[in-house]
Amino acid sequence: MYTLRKLSAADRSNFRELRQTALTVNPDDFMVTAEEELAIPRLSIEAALEQPGTRNFFLGAFADDSARLIGIAGLLTSSLQKVRHAGRLTSLFVHPEYRRRGIARMLVERLLANAAEEGLRAVRLEVVADNRAAIALYETLGFVPYGREPAAYRLDKREWDLLLMTRDCPS
Repeated sequence: MYTLRKLSAADRSNFRELRQTALTVNPDDFMVTAEEELAIPRLSIEAALEQPGTRNFFLGAFADDSARLIGIAGLLTSSLQKVRHAGRLTSLFVHPEYRRRGIARMLVERLLANAAEEGLRAVRLEVVADNRAAIALYETLGFVPYGREPAAYRLDKREWDLLLMTRDCPS
């Protein structure tokens, strides 16, 4: 029904296009605005596309009947010795036409499996505290809150808190 695979530099255009959809459809859920991202020629997270590794990569979900990228999730892990035991789940998004079909869950489950295989001790994430659907998904996947960052995002007079969540990886 759906195919998951690691994305590469060849997927950059489709990746950027899906991110623009994400930033337009769900602008509250991302740190950057659609306009800001359009002005950035190369995103720092694109290093995980250009040189995907076992601890730094983006997964893509594709509908079996097309080559259309319909979902993404990234795992980013520092190479610094004191923090390389934990990865960060980033940029989870499924195109609105494909939501409520378990694609986000499949992406996160595969990402968590890869993290565990690579010996990571934990995967952490930040989610806008008002995004109840995402929080519910993360909780069913074993993530637990460990903190809250008040007013982490601010645009004009509007502010958003971030909920910080973590999940241990089986050893």
